[in-house]
Amino acid sequence: HDLFNEGYVSALASNEKDFSAEGLAQLHQWQLWQQELESGIELPESLRAKCRNAFTSQGFSESKLQNDVVGELRAAGVDLEEEVLLGSGYRIDALVKVGDGREVAVEVDGPFHFIDRRPAGSTILKHRQVTRLDRIGVVSVPYWEWDELMNSEMKQHYLLAKLPDGQNCQKK
Repeated sequence: HDLFNEGYVSALASNEKDFSAEGLAQLHQWQLWQQELESGIELPESLRAKCRNAFTSQGFSESKLQNDVVGELRAAGVDLEEEVLLGSGYRIDALVKVGDGREVAVEVDGPFHFIDRRPAGSTILKHRQVTRLDRIGVVSVPYWEWDELMNSEMKQHYLLAKLPDGQNCQKK
């Protein structure tokens, strides 16, 4: 870890104005990694805020797939919030309240979240960091599994089976 010492952080801070929005967003992910490692290495507060802002302001779009999944969760009576921004800076598709008051992130993972049928690196990273840093379990709904479900009843059964304690989710 000698590479990421105080000198490295000072160098980053002194070049703060030279970073693009993408660079700042990547620095935010580096800072999340340092939190995961519990390294104690932190960017200065002003730079941390800029990085988080760049990370959270990256465009997001709801997909037809996401709308379908959220619609079926609601039809099943599940209590949820859509497009939730977490403390880590990640935005999740739906935050569901399960039986014992815990929350679970439901991520609707379309084709761009996979290479063949294996999760892409960015998908793995997001799921891991949401679990570790936000302390929220993540349930993935892969597009090909969803596409195989024929009707509303099958879709709702699939979703409730995926959720921990799904039959006892908090109802609206």
